Amino acid sequence: MPLTFVSGDPLQTAAQTLAFGHNARARVEVDPLQMRLLDIYPAAFASFRKQCQHGRIRPGAFWTWRESQPHLLFLVIRETAQGATRLRYIESALMTLARDYRLYGIDSLAIAPVGSAAEWPLLKPVLVHWLAACPLPVEVYEGDEGGKRENR
Repeated sequence: MPLTFVSGDPLQTAAQTLAFGHNARARVEVDPLQMRLLDIYPAAFASFRKQCQHGRIRPGAFWTWRESQPHLLFLVIRETAQGATRLRYIESALMTLARDYRLYGIDSLAIAPVGSAAEWPLLKPVLVHWLAACPLPVEVYEGDEGGKRENR
């Protein structure tokens, strides 16, 4: 299944799992999507925070919350909420995801915009490299337009 790039509201995805970038300290980031996710799924963020506090989650990993629809996949791509997105962390998380998605029971994946607009030109090739050849259906959101979806 090809990797597709879309724009629109990631919360409206039909994919089984919604991935988004987060930090290893579990601090809520000032991002409109994360604020909406926190409002809708506070238990997911509380559980993720507890895992981080116990040292079970490191940068470059991911963590899944399956008690929602879509499932939430926290991509740990920053050390702190204010820190920059690290290519090595996103590459590590995507490599593991592309290799082991079946082990995690992931049937389809939507990836919300990761990194800042300035970081996106560096991050997009990493996503393409690791996910384009993967048979997992993946749609990558390049922007959040509040419910409007269109294929690119």
